[in-house]
Amino acid sequence: MLKTSKPTTLREIAKGVYVYIGGGGLTNFGLVLTKDKPVVIDSDMRVRNRFIKGMRQVTRKNTGIVFNTHHNFDHTSDNRYHALRGAVTIGSEFTRREMGPEMETKGVAHHLRNGFNLERRAPNLGIDPPMVTFRDRLEIRYGGRLFRIIHFGHCHTKGDSVIWMPEEKILFAGDLIAYRSHTASSQGNFDNWRQALNRLKKFPARRFVPGHGELPPRGGGIVEENIAYFKNLRRRAAAALKKESSPAKAAALVRMPECARWTRPHNLATNARNMARHLKRKNKG
Repeated sequence: MLKTSKPTTLREIAKGVYVYIGGGGLTNFGLVLTKDKPVVIDSDMRVRNRFIKGMRQVTRKNTGIVFNTHHNFDHTSDNRYHALRGAVTIGSEFTRREMGPEMETKGVAHHLRNGFNLERRAPNLGIDPPMVTFRDRLEIRYGGRLFRIIHFGHCHTKGDSVIWMPEEKILFAGDLIAYRSHTASSQGNFDNWRQALNRLKKFPARRFVPGHGELPPRGGGIVEENIAYFKNLRRRAAAALKKESSPAKAAALVRMPECARWTRPHNLATNARNMARHLKRKNKG
C-alpha cells in the first residue's frame, strides 16, 4: 500500500496533477499521474532525492514520459535517470540542439560541473537530450490524459515550450514566466518574450505553473505580473541610458522597489544590463 500522508515536496493542484516547488526561486517541476505511467515535466539531478521521495508517496510506477520545457541544466539534467528506467524524453528541436553547446562551452561546463560539485556526485556526468523532438507543437494522448507541448520560439531560450493540459486547464510554462522571482535573461530575446507573454494570456488556464517561484494564485494574474516586470525593466533601463551611455553603468542605476521581496535578486543587475544592451542595439538599428 502507498503511504497516505501528504507528500512533503509536492502540491496537488488538480486530481493527480502535482507541482514540485523548488523554494527560494529554485526550479519547479510537474508530476502528472495517468492510467499508465506518470508524466514528469522538467527535472534536475541536484534535487532528485527530494523529488523522487515525493513521487513515491503518490505512485510506485517509474516515469513514462519526461517533457522538457527548454534546454537549461536545471530543467533537463535528470533526463538520463528517467530514461534508464524506461521513460521517453520529449522536447523541441531547439532544446535538443542547445543542450550540447551549453554543456560543452568551457565556462558553462565548469560552472555546472564544479560550481555545483557535480563531479563528486556524477563523475561521468553527460547529457541526455530529448529522444523525441518536434518543431512547432506535438499532441500526445497518454494514460487517459491529453498533453499539448507547444514551442514558443526564442524567449528565455531558443527552445522555450509550454505543456498545455486543455482538459484540466493547466499550463506548465517553464521559464517563460516566474512568480515573484527575478527571471534569467542571459540567453533571452526580449522582443519575442514580450510577444510570448501576450500569447500566454489567450490560454484559458485555471492554473499557470511557473518555472521558478512559488505557486501563484489561480488565473492569469501571473502572466500580467510578468508583462509588468518587463515593461518596468524596459522603461527604467531606457531612462538610465539617458544618464549613462554604457549599458553596464546604466544598469547600475536601475531599481525595482516593487520587487524588493522577490527571490533571485541577483538576476536583476544582469536583466537590467541585458535590457540596456538590447535597447542600445535597437536604437543603433
